[in-house]
Amino acid sequence: MAIFHLSVKIISRNKGQSAIASAAYRSGQRLVDQETGQIKDFTHKRGVQYSEIQLPEQAPRAYNDREILWNAVQVKEAKSNAQLAREVEVALPVELTRDQQIQLVHDYVQKNFVDQGMCADWSLHDKADGNPHVHIMLTMRSIKTTGEWASKQKSGYILDENGHKVPQIDPKTHEQKIGARGRKMWKRTTQTYNDWNNRDKVENWREAWAEACNKYFTPDLQLDHRSYQRQAKEQIPTIHEGTVARQMGDRSDRVQINQAIKAQNSLLRQLEQEWEQLKQQLERLKAALVRLLRAEPKQPLVQDKNTETQKLEIKESETTYDPHKLYELMQEKLKEAKQAKQVREEQEKHERTKVNRYDPGINRERGPQR
Repeated sequence: MAIFHLSVKIISRNKGQSAIASAAYRSGQRLVDQETGQIKDFTHKRGVQYSEIQLPEQAPRAYNDREILWNAVQVKEAKSNAQLAREVEVALPVELTRDQQIQLVHDYVQKNFVDQGMCADWSLHDKADGNPHVHIMLTMRSIKTTGEWASKQKSGYILDENGHKVPQIDPKTHEQKIGARGRKMWKRTTQTYNDWNNRDKVENWREAWAEACNKYFTPDLQLDHRSYQRQAKEQIPTIHEGTVARQMGDRSDRVQINQAIKAQNSLLRQLEQEWEQLKQQLERLKAALVRLLRAEPKQPLVQDKNTETQKLEIKESETTYDPHKLYELMQEKLKEAKQAKQVREEQEKHERTKVNRYDPGINRERGPQR
């Protein structure tokens, strides 16, 4: 069954990272870092099945060359703490063919990143270990219509509710300030050139990836980008295993943790099913009780021992049930169900113990142990 995974991280200089080295590793190619003169050669890397570069219309066509693109990024991002690229990693549905996987990623990258002005460089990895995934490297700066990199921040005027510029007021004269060459001064603000670093962007990308995948799936196999808690599901999430852990199998702590989590989730699902059955039984009990009370015969009422017994009719509108009694019946039914389950589990445990108990007469060749 397809799983949902999408993570986002930043490739930056202050982590000692290089855009060229990152691109070479993910694409399995040999690239030259013009900044250092070093050659990053990852042509021996296994599992790289496909790579592609997608560019916005205003980007130079030369950026279709991976080496030119990321060297240009490193020239522009010269600060020691500069952010070089954003990486989005997604897990691919194993139910899709390779061509479908490639088309899925291409369309997703085009709509969510390239159409927004980013240069995208992505590679599909698959070592036939059941974990096909894609690394998507994205540029951090917008590209202007001239083909040049834009600034990460831009300055603009602060506008009032009518859309007019707000003047800077001199606190001494209480008049608008006058700057160089007699120009009036207006309040300005600095804002980011694009909104790619906004916190809600990641949530949008996650939701868009689930929607893109679900176009290939039937309604019963739909992915959901939300956590189990947000989906109101009583289910424990598993942890990321990784290729090394999967190769180790049961020897890996991560694999063992996930096995325990899956066993707990299986028990939770069983309890949920039993709880649904109990609720249905309680609803049937409630309906039966209501019908019984509505069909209750007319009650005799003795007014006087010395006079003849009189029968009084009880109006149908007055024939109701006591909610407290109904609640007690529901609780009693639930208690009986729990006790029956406990008895059943004890019987099963006794049977297992009985089967596993040693019988000295079973091994007739060796005879009983002494």
